[in-house]
Amino acid sequence: MVALLTACTERPQVGYPAPKDVQAMVEAKPAPTDDILLPGGSARYNSALESWGDRISSAAVIVCRNLVNQGMTGVECPGK
Repeated sequence: MVALLTACTERPQVGYPAPKDVQAMVEAKPAPTDDILLPGGSARYNSALESWGDRISSAAVIVCRNLVNQGMTGVECPGK
């Protein structure tokens, strides 16, 4: 009976990715505002879009590596 109980406790420990990384992956795309019509507004909006995309991509790579470190197969994480 003791062996059975011991066997039940030997489960792999699964860790979750950091909440900030998951939250970054679901961050809403910046919406254009009336500012886009002002001088330099388009450049500011494009910069906001680039920053948003970089944050999502970085977070996705971190989550991908977390999953691979937990044993997930069949995926390749960029930058490895």
